[in-house]
Amino acid sequence: MTKELSMQELLDQQEQLLNSIKVGDTITGTITKVNNDELTVGLNMGFDGIIPVNELNLPKNTEIADAYKVGDEISAVITKVSEKDGTLKLSKLKLDMVNDKEELAKAHADHKIVTAHVVKTIPRGVFAAYKSVELFIPISQLNTKFVNDTKEYEGANLEVYVIEYDEKANKIVGSHREVLQERLDQERKARREKIQAEREAERQRVREERAAEKARVQAEKEALIDSLEVGQKRHGKVTNIVSYGAFIDLGGVEGLAHINNLSWKRVESVEDMLEVGQEVDVYVLEVNKESGRIGLALKDINNDPWELIAKEVKVDDIITGKVVRIIDRGAFVEIKEGVEAFLPISHLKEDRVANVSSVVNPGDEVTVRVLTLDPSHKRMSVSIKDVNKEPEEDYSEFLNTEEELGSTIGDLLKGKLNNQK
Repeated sequence: MTKELSMQELLDQQEQLLNSIKVGDTITGTITKVNNDELTVGLNMGFDGIIPVNELNLPKNTEIADAYKVGDEISAVITKVSEKDGTLKLSKLKLDMVNDKEELAKAHADHKIVTAHVVKTIPRGVFAAYKSVELFIPISQLNTKFVNDTKEYEGANLEVYVIEYDEKANKIVGSHREVLQERLDQERKARREKIQAEREAERQRVREERAAEKARVQAEKEALIDSLEVGQKRHGKVTNIVSYGAFIDLGGVEGLAHINNLSWKRVESVEDMLEVGQEVDVYVLEVNKESGRIGLALKDINNDPWELIAKEVKVDDIITGKVVRIIDRGAFVEIKEGVEAFLPISHLKEDRVANVSSVVNPGDEVTVRVLTLDPSHKRMSVSIKDVNKEPEEDYSEFLNTEEELGSTIGDLLKGKLNNQK
């Protein structure tokens, strides 16, 4: 048989329940009574909860009886515990505010648009309600254009981005301007994309025309390259000058005349010989049909001065030339146009020379003896100090016969001297 609880035990049990309930907790119950100014909620704990009308978060101009009925389930936040009469003061408004603030916090984090209703205007901006929560929209965030008077927004529903959310400071700031600007940007983007598409179509048409023209030009270029042969003489026009040579158009293809191939003489600067637009005759030195590279020469490749000098001069000949430049190790002497010989500092004079310019300078005419001559590599060396030196006797003719193998050099010289007598 179940033991019945005494009144005191019931009171103690109720007190324990009340002590376990904390202000701020969320609790759920069933509506047992609907009055004009409050709702009574049964909590299945032996006591009731009361929600005043101002804590119900009712829509404007809505009565309690229009929104709630007996038997409806409702959740609310505990705002006060009354031990005297065993009731709890509840607030659905605070619970809604918690949920609505969470929605605004998420909208801020996700950069999501929400709709708020303007409930109050001040010169600096407007206050707008998002469900149960108010947020502030500064005047600078109301429109993309300058706003003179915020009253024109009174009662308006505005789509906004939450641009600042500070729950501790209870500060929530919205921006209608960002929504408007975003839509303007989208419209402008759509217009730009349309214009871009039209331009791209036009560019494609031009590209196709250019590709066809390029193919035609390329075919003509290849035909011209195929017609070129090494050694040919061609007429062209200088199109560009660089430090290492000049580019010359042969009538559809360009070739490079290197600075070393402009003249048989030494060329200090390409600009000294050529200018852009100048028409010239050139010789084809190289044709690479795979790369399209063409080597040209402005100098007459059929009249190599080194080949000519090899026929006119030999080692030990005494010749004259003009000093064209000097360096620390000697001087360069022009023997004839396109042929320069090197005059070492050690061959300037018998005595030791410390400074080349103390003996010769550019423009000086000098008489020299040929020391070495290598036309194939375009090299020659000469000497001033050896000009008056007697050439060494060549005794090889006396050493070629078997009969004279036992003779001495002295015998040979003696015989030669006797012959001279």
